[in-house]
Amino acid sequence: MQATASAPKMPSIQTTPALSVQNLSTGYPNDRFAIENVSFDVQHGERVAMIGPNGAGKSTLFKAIVGIVPMAKGHISINGRSCHDSHNLVGYVPQHSDIDWSFPVTVTDVVMMGRARQIGWLRFPRRGDWQFVQSLLEQLTLSDLAHRQIGELSGGQQRRVFIARALAQETQVLLMDEPFTGVDTAAERDIMDALDLLSAQGITMIMATHDLQKAAQHFDKMLLMRGTSLAYGTPDEVLQPDILRQAYGGAVRVFDDGKQQLFITDEHGYG
Repeated sequence: MQATASAPKMPSIQTTPALSVQNLSTGYPNDRFAIENVSFDVQHGERVAMIGPNGAGKSTLFKAIVGIVPMAKGHISINGRSCHDSHNLVGYVPQHSDIDWSFPVTVTDVVMMGRARQIGWLRFPRRGDWQFVQSLLEQLTLSDLAHRQIGELSGGQQRRVFIARALAQETQVLLMDEPFTGVDTAAERDIMDALDLLSAQGITMIMATHDLQKAAQHFDKMLLMRGTSLAYGTPDEVLQPDILRQAYGGAVRVFDDGKQQLFITDEHGYG
């Protein structure tokens, strides 16, 4: 996949955040809160990397935003609208392990699933829906794979298919849960190229990742989680040794060679 130059980001004239999470606590019935008192705002077009050790609540936060797990208290809004009536504005790419890759559907079928709300109940896709899906496949360099079964693709190709599926909703906010897990360096570059294309279109993105260096290099802000929101701000503000150790304990090591910082974490014992 060839990288294309990203259009310069223009200052947004919108004052309402693309996504606002305020004092959110959520968990499962008869259990303690999985996350508690999480608060942050994401502005239109921003790219936010969500970091933290295993079990920090990153996936739970995503599932609360899209309505898969219920809120115990707090508030979530998308473009100023309560999440209860704006789920269609949020696209969600779950972890690779959460998807049944043996299901007998093609790449086109998977992307068309994202059009379900636009198509309507018990209706067939219209010409415009097929054209919209085709344009997404072309945009993410997936056209040659349109008729392949989803399980036949490489890990990086599968991630791009599910990004296309989320975009088929005509989403304005895209959530991605560990899209780089289990893919090689070339696939990582393809995924980042896809995200650059989406950024040029003004799509707001939040991505959960364990790769602190990639998060620092390619994202506007970072959200550090461990059961709650420990820190939120620019990479320079969040990637401080004392802040990181609140989440990772003694498992974080910070090295500075004068040009860039290298962050190494060992998450054993922090699940």
